[in-house]
Amino acid sequence: MKKYAITLGFAIALGRFLYKEDKYIQVNEREIASARLPEAFDGFRIIHVSDYHNAWFGWKASNLLDKIREAEGDVILITGDIIDRRTPNLRRSRYFIRKASEILPAYFVTGNHEAHYKRWFNLKKYITKSEMENLSFSSVELARDGERINLAGMPDPWFLGDEEDPYVHLYFDKMLQHRLNGLPAGFTILMSHRPELFHIYSKYNLDLVLSGHAHGGQIRLPYLGGLYSPHQGILPRYTEGTHIKNDTALSISRGLGNSRFPFRVFNRPEIVVITLKKK
Repeated sequence: MKKYAITLGFAIALGRFLYKEDKYIQVNEREIASARLPEAFDGFRIIHVSDYHNAWFGWKASNLLDKIREAEGDVILITGDIIDRRTPNLRRSRYFIRKASEILPAYFVTGNHEAHYKRWFNLKKYITKSEMENLSFSSVELARDGERINLAGMPDPWFLGDEEDPYVHLYFDKMLQHRLNGLPAGFTILMSHRPELFHIYSKYNLDLVLSGHAHGGQIRLPYLGGLYSPHQGILPRYTEGTHIKNDTALSISRGLGNSRFPFRVFNRPEIVVITLKKK
């Protein structure tokens, strides 16, 4: 009986731990400073959301939406995988799309799960009808007090072809170059799902890139960081935080939901709030 009680107690404690790791959202603040930033955007706050995966965060996403409201941002930028390709029901994602875009101006780019989702075109139509803007193949200018910055988006490489084909990343590179050539000079933010393509992003005159996809490495250990990420493998380099290369800052969200592996360990769901500062 005593052995049974200990086993039961351990199982309950483990279950509580895994639940907290999976559902207790962290809001992490970062600052990006640039001399190229217009004065009007000094203090501009970006709420970066990624990899929602149609996950449960309270009734009608109430916990997630409350965190977004409390962050007091100026814009919501969503970098892909708003759905999970294995999920047949779109209600959670559709509700989140509608309610998030009622809180603040919201922009979205696709991830790999949108590329493989059989009902993606249904969800795409819903996004088009909502207040959320899909920037996967376009860009906009954000205006504030008469000054502007560029916001560009890129689709996940799977939308361009089979990623096993080496020409897909070459095409992605050329497409990004073309997209940026069409923008006015000035401070530029890129939304793109894949952090492992930093070597491509950093070739161009980008000030800030927002990515997700890596889920923080799913399981994180002290000194080692994330253990595994799709398209990066074991002990991946780009799983969270801010990275700098060639004056381009890459900010990676650990994301919110999960995909095939159902748990997070020492890696709670994350919303990143980025404050832009005039250097």
